Amino acid sequence: PKVTWLLNGKPLTPKDGAQVELNAATGDAKLSIPKVDLQQHAGVVTCKLENPHGSQEETARLDILAAPLITSQLPKQEETVSGKDVTLRVVVRGAPRPEATWYFNDTPIPAENATYDEEKSEYQLTIRQPSVATADGTYRVVLKNDLGETESTPCVLTVLEAVKVTKIAPTTDTVDLKVGEPFEVSFDVDGKEAPKVQLTKDGKEVKWTSVEGVRHVYSVGEVKPEHQGVYKLTAKNKTSTEEAIVTLNVTAPLNITQSLTDTNVLLGQNAILSITCDAFPAPKVTWFFNDTEIKTSAKQKIEVKQNVFSLTINKADHPDVGIYRVHVDNGIDQTDQTAKLNVGVKPKVEAAKPANDQSCVIGQDTQISWKFSGIEKPQVTWL
Repeated sequence: PKVTWLLNGKPLTPKDGAQVELNAATGDAKLSIPKVDLQQHAGVVTCKLENPHGSQEETARLDILAAPLITSQLPKQEETVSGKDVTLRVVVRGAPRPEATWYFNDTPIPAENATYDEEKSEYQLTIRQPSVATADGTYRVVLKNDLGETESTPCVLTVLEAVKVTKIAPTTDTVDLKVGEPFEVSFDVDGKEAPKVQLTKDGKEVKWTSVEGVRHVYSVGEVKPEHQGVYKLTAKNKTSTEEAIVTLNVTAPLNITQSLTDTNVLLGQNAILSITCDAFPAPKVTWFFNDTEIKTSAKQKIEVKQNVFSLTINKADHPDVGIYRVHVDNGIDQTDQTAKLNVGVKPKVEAAKPANDQSCVIGQDTQISWKFSGIEKPQVTWL
């Protein structure tokens, strides 16, 4: 018959250091390996016989006595997510089969957590439900048999944790403040790896006031209208992304720094009534004349320039005389103010000379008179 020798299912050749002999007279088939090698020659040896009438196989296990030899080391670093099982593996040759002792931060791990895959000569350690507190650290394995022992390179296992955001302040998602009041947002942000934390206001990044450990604080001593907006915290690491949103509404009551006052103009001049008011949100201003709402027209012009609200009456005439009222309302506060417009005419001497020149006698009454006109009635002083 044809004789074929196999080692672990693969034919042996002289390249493998094998010497094959067949004694046809006696039918003895012989396999010799002058210098056995643990990694190259250990395993199952098969002698396969074939002729036209059939085939037959015989197998034997070749165990090569040797001290443990690690052929595939532990990784230097390994990552897993908190709660997700992870398995560390090392491939070892040696006979008798080495005993493995696993260590976590130099503390032996119970043997029930370790397994052995005979087919792959692979020692395995499965870490179940890992957390930072219980599994984050350094692992190694020591392998020992009667002929010696060896130790793997250490493997640092990093247990990643999802981002956790805890809002410390404010206690609500929406904050309503008046101008000048203090504002603060504070979050504790945790996770592994350490999350990247960003704060934005209406989509634009703002800088944290302070960061100490996991505590992130943004504060404003006295809020202004420009601080109003939506503040969003975004925390991200390899595992997850978390967000938190706080909306700040800023309001300011009406603060009238220049009130509406009575105004006197001459006939034909422009009359301007104005009020200066600070408020947030910006107020809506409505003008009235004798309680009738005024709309912008060729005669009357309503203007707003920053915090100054004005009404201009072009070429004031006698029908424009009356009571003007302004109503100011910003949804938070409201007020009304009134003023009177007077349209006057300059005093005029109707006669260049007195109505009658008079001679008078000492001791008797006499009268001198002039005629004047004007609106309002002129005040007359005699000299």
